[in-house]
Amino acid sequence: MPPYQPSRLAVGAIAFLALINLVRGAIHLFSTEGGLSDIAGLDIEQGREMTLFFIGAVGVGQITFAMIDFWVALRQRAFVLPLLVIHQIGLVLSLFLFFVQRPLPVVVPGQYGAVASFVIIGFITAREILLRMKYDKG
Repeated sequence: MPPYQPSRLAVGAIAFLALINLVRGAIHLFSTEGGLSDIAGLDIEQGREMTLFFIGAVGVGQITFAMIDFWVALRQRAFVLPLLVIHQIGLVLSLFLFFVQRPLPVVVPGQYGAVASFVIIGFITAREILLRMKYDKG
C-alpha cells in the first residue's frame, strides 16, 4: 500500500495559511506602525516603542510560521495534517485571547479572521483526519 498522501485541499490550505502568515507578518514587522493604527485603528501613542516592538515580534513569528507552512506544502507533505492541527490549536488560543482573556477596546481585523479561519481550517482538519482514518483502515 502506498504511503498516505494528504488531499489537495489540505495542501492548498497549508499553502494559503503560509501566504496569510507571510502577509500579516510582513505588515506587523515592516509597517511603521505595525498595522496597529492604520489597519486596526488602535491608539498606540502611549508606550509606542514597546508596542511596536511586540507587534514586530508577532510579525517575526508569523513570517517564520509562513516559511514552515510553505516548506510543508511544497516539500514535506507528510506534515500537512499535524500542521493543520497545530494551526487549529493556535486559532483556539487566538479566539480565547480576542474574546475572553484580553478583548480589545475596538474590533480589529484579526478577530473575525480568527473566527472564519477556525471554522474553515477546522472543517479541513476534520476532513483530513477522516480521510487519514479511512486510509489507515485500508
